[in-house]
Amino acid sequence: MTLKERLDMLELKLRMLTKNGHKCEVCNRPISLDMAQLAHRIPKTKHNVRTYGKEVVHHEKNMAIVCSLKCNDAVLLNIATHPIESQKLINDIRLSL
Repeated sequence: MTLKERLDMLELKLRMLTKNGHKCEVCNRPISLDMAQLAHRIPKTKHNVRTYGKEVVHHEKNMAIVCSLKCNDAVLLNIATHPIESQKLINDIRLSL
């Protein structure tokens, strides 16, 4: 990941923390910047990046701000098991680009 990509992700994390009132989107637990994680709803896999592009996979609408790996797992929207929801999200992101 380049320095610019890291800075962009940090900016996204800060924006999402502020938007969500510094609380985890899953368990509503208060979180600080140092413990906050960005979780991908549609997983960041090589296949998904090739298929949908970085712009979709790393888009704010595909991310959730969470406090732990347990909460990170809870936001996962697996394309294989949730194809309709996944496609709706992908379409929504593409329309906003």
